[in-house]
Amino acid sequence: MHYCYLFMGPSGSGKTTLAEKSFSSQQKIVSYTTRIPRSSEKDGLDYHFVSKKQFKQMVIDDQFAEFDVYDENYYGIALTSIKKALEISDCYDPITPLGFLNLYKNFGQQMVPVWIHISKETLAQRLAHRASPAEIKRRIALYEKDLAYLPELKKIETLIEIDGEQSVADMVAQFRKALN
Repeated sequence: MHYCYLFMGPSGSGKTTLAEKSFSSQQKIVSYTTRIPRSSEKDGLDYHFVSKKQFKQMVIDDQFAEFDVYDENYYGIALTSIKKALEISDCYDPITPLGFLNLYKNFGQQMVPVWIHISKETLAQRLAHRASPAEIKRRIALYEKDLAYLPELKKIETLIEIDGEQSVADMVAQFRKALN
């Protein structure tokens, strides 16, 4: 049986970085989003960037295994994408906690939650390098919302918890150790 490792934590905690350092790019589930691409992102590789109208039509057409609204943008994993990925090998994706819980209801133990712990102070320091003061304030406000899901996630025995205060190399080592 193959597993899908779903990385969660506050915005800026290192979800994407840890996931990309732990798996090959071929194992990534390319999810859909309505947000504007960052300068380094490529459509079809990092996300499928679609309009809100397209996304809503996909919801109506029941094409998503899960979807969520985060920070005023829609995110979702297509049902065909996750089924295909699980047929081939283990897979991964950074995801919202609500998105994970919806996938877990449908796929059970094949969905493995990975939570990255990070302090508000570290989050603010990391965001200072890539965000405006207004953006930092907005992301800090989302921090508490993100943490609210942790008690529910802790009920899942396969939860892997990562210390996001350490270096990326140490986070990867901690993740790999948890897999063994």
